[in-house]
Amino acid sequence: MGKPPDPSQAFDLGTWLGRKQAFGLMAGKCSAADAECLRNIREQKLYRSLHLNWSQFCRQHAGISRPIADKIIHQLEEFGPAFFQLAGVLRITPEEYRLIAASVTEEGVLSDGERIPITVENGARLTRAVDALRSQAALPAAETPAADTRRAIARVETKLRSALAELARLQTSQLDAEERARLQSAAGSARDRLNQILLSSRV
Repeated sequence: MGKPPDPSQAFDLGTWLGRKQAFGLMAGKCSAADAECLRNIREQKLYRSLHLNWSQFCRQHAGISRPIADKIIHQLEEFGPAFFQLAGVLRITPEEYRLIAASVTEEGVLSDGERIPITVENGARLTRAVDALRSQAALPAAETPAADTRRAIARVETKLRSALAELARLQTSQLDAEERARLQSAAGSARDRLNQILLSSRV
């Protein structure tokens, strides 16, 4: 027999749903806050307080299918909030974003030495900057010998930031003894591997 729903979780879920009025616009444009909210609901299984499974919650309350919800969460974990900020101002696909990710942060898009804040008012400037960055990324490897390395480093940076943020979030979650031990073991293994990489890369 399953545990009864946690009243505090039901309250949190109601608060989140109220902010977005049942996520009805997620199928169109999704903000970073929306994506984070959706991930919290899935990972903390807050949908259970409504006596629904994840697929049912997505259809009935998020207004999207489970695959789309999972895709949104994956994009948050891969790219971080900056992707959603930029996608909220101009049209950009995940494939296009990967090409320019090294030049994008939550503070703005770096183009020609200038950091352009991601705001609606800067829409035209951002479009020109993104087009230029995409064109540069599409140049043959012989013309941009360091491009692949920069993109690889950008992907690593994004994934490391995402992993660290996820570890920090899990630390504040209500974990049982086994889950906490697994988390500590994973963090310890990652720390040891990172130390090995740092030591081997020193000159």
